[in-house]
Amino acid sequence: MSDFFLHAADTDYDGWVGTKELPGYRAGRIVVRLAHLPGVDPEHLYFDLLLLDGHGRAVDNHSGACPSLGIEPPLDERSRFVRVVAELLRHALDDAPTLAAVGPALTYIRERGVATANLVAAAQLLDSVSTEHGVARSLHDLLALSLGEEEARAVLRDVGHRIASDAAVDGPLIEQVTHVVRQLGKTRARRYLRDATDFALVPHPDMYRIR
Repeated sequence: MSDFFLHAADTDYDGWVGTKELPGYRAGRIVVRLAHLPGVDPEHLYFDLLLLDGHGRAVDNHSGACPSLGIEPPLDERSRFVRVVAELLRHALDDAPTLAAVGPALTYIRERGVATANLVAAAQLLDSVSTEHGVARSLHDLLALSLGEEEARAVLRDVGHRIASDAAVDGPLIEQVTHVVRQLGKTRARRYLRDATDFALVPHPDMYRIR
């Protein structure tokens, strides 16, 4: 993994890597890519997730066969898979130096796939090991994509009044989301906001331009 390098050192860089047949996608410090390694597993594509440092160099990885994709998944399904998983992990690690804490969630995704119910379960695993800041940033992005910034702020204002005796934060969306996460806790906040907005609050292909 030490030879992997992306010339864009900016950790906010997003973009496709790999090929159409074996795509990869970078979201911040996370790169998810697929490979075909018949000598390792002839029946499944191989999953590789890289954690990058601030210079775009890989510092840790999680790899393994990806049975959830099947033997010959369509090309669009491959692209959706790597994009959605990268977006799910975008904020989960904050400044963590390794992927150790998120290993169970990654194994779950490799085995179960990225259907909404599976992503919800994986997100709960990730929330339990992420920082408050990481959970708040993840929820902020998903609320903005699902509802739009202004509508999300209105929803969060109402949620804030319901969960706290003090006045809800009436500022930028990230401050409102952080307020909710601190009041409810990391693992409960996503479930509460999911019920309040009627959105799954996990990445979905329709949120992004896949190709």
